[in-house]
Amino acid sequence: MKSLSATIRAAVFWTCSSILLMAATAVSAQDVNAGRLVYRTPQVSGMDSCSASTCHALNPLGNQNRILNAADNPGAIGLAIQTYPRMAFLKNKLSSTQFADLAAYIANPAAATDSPSAELSPASLAFASTVVGASAASQIFAIRNTGTAALTVNGVNSNNPDFSVVSSCGSIAVGSSCNVSVGFTPSAAGAHNGTITVAHNATGGASTLGVSGTATTPAALLPGIQVTPASLAFGSVTVGSFSGVQLATVTSVGTAPLTLSAITLTGSSFAVVEGGSSCTVNNPLAVGSSCAVAVRLTPVAAGALTATLGISHNAGASATTVRISGTGVASPTSSLKTMVEYVYLPLNYYFITSRDEEKTVLDAVVGFKRTGLGFPVYAGATGDAKAISRFYFDKVAAGGSRGSHFYTLLDADKAALTALNPSNAQTPRLPYDEGVDSWAFLPVVAGVGGSCAGGQMPVYRLFRGGARFPDDPNHRFTSDVTTYNMAVAQGWDGEGVSFCVPLP
Repeated sequence: MKSLSATIRAAVFWTCSSILLMAATAVSAQDVNAGRLVYRTPQVSGMDSCSASTCHALNPLGNQNRILNAADNPGAIGLAIQTYPRMAFLKNKLSSTQFADLAAYIANPAAATDSPSAELSPASLAFASTVVGASAASQIFAIRNTGTAALTVNGVNSNNPDFSVVSSCGSIAVGSSCNVSVGFTPSAAGAHNGTITVAHNATGGASTLGVSGTATTPAALLPGIQVTPASLAFGSVTVGSFSGVQLATVTSVGTAPLTLSAITLTGSSFAVVEGGSSCTVNNPLAVGSSCAVAVRLTPVAAGALTATLGISHNAGASATTVRISGTGVASPTSSLKTMVEYVYLPLNYYFITSRDEEKTVLDAVVGFKRTGLGFPVYAGATGDAKAISRFYFDKVAAGGSRGSHFYTLLDADKAALTALNPSNAQTPRLPYDEGVDSWAFLPVVAGVGGSCAGGQMPVYRLFRGGARFPDDPNHRFTSDVTTYNMAVAQGWDGEGVSFCVPLP
């Protein structure tokens, strides 16, 4: 038996229902199809629809949970939403029209017919200000089928060519949607408006969406230039010899191509190395591209030396300049120094240098050790002595993890190596000219069985290559015949006399 309180609550409910039923008499059927859509579609994300099996079931005529109380009676629906906790999530979710449509469908579900319905979202698109000729970021709108039958999209078109559409929409299932991409590429400055038309099989045959955007005139295109570094410092170079190449890099940083009209160098002892330069006059340099001017110091006199590199161009009225400095050092005609041999034990790599500052550094580096061998060389040009140039090949050894040095005083060798890397850029596997190390004499006869002039001592060259090249290449220079023969016995290639030095 029900409790007294339960009986009272039931009486109150049915009294209120009777009042609402009387107040809602003779409600004419609204849109039965719209009512079916409300009945079958969840009105709150994550919650059930009226047609859920736990609510009123797919067919309202089954009267599950007394759904027929709401037949042609929208007031009963409102009362149930306000009364039953399980339906409280629908409060303020349905309009009076939807109540009427839903009540009509519950009363006569057989009257509903399947038909598609098209809804465009958002209702319009507005593009940000865009430069004429440029393209704005694309925007998306959705075509949603809110009907009860498949929606067929027959075409999506724009009436303004400045607004483009990309669509692959065809058949859209009930409750589904399809996205259309719209682009904006203005052809003239000012405000632009257009209409996107979606042709379909729903009521009306087409839906429209407004599009708008503003175009601005592009800024004037101007060339720009950046030259780095602002100065080149060559340090001290012996008179009669030459330095390595340094580069002044020119970059086109404007919005239009950069054109160089002249490249000039004022000041003695400095020269532009044409073969190492990539900058040319009257040849437009694309925006973002770079070229380089190669400069070398060949001092003709001792003392401080300065010069100015001038680069004339179309990026301004005045030329861009680079300050250049260096010092010419008088040739010591009789000064001798010692070429010292080192071995780098972790890689069994041999290296020679007569540069005192390098000796100081290497003596402090773990792994480098003096072999105890060496030979005298001249500190500067003297008599018929030739400069020993030192070249470095980066990343050619140990799987690309280290490099190798090569020394030569032959002009033909220097020319050939320079031709491989005319800009003298520090590029992997290309020879980088590290400048003059010291001075020595050409042999009377070079190579195996070679000889030197009287009063001179031969320096022999060895090459560790053969089957191991390029995994572990190394040139070794020594004046010690025993060391030379021992290395040949170990598999080094004996290349004979390479140059001659004064007797110790």
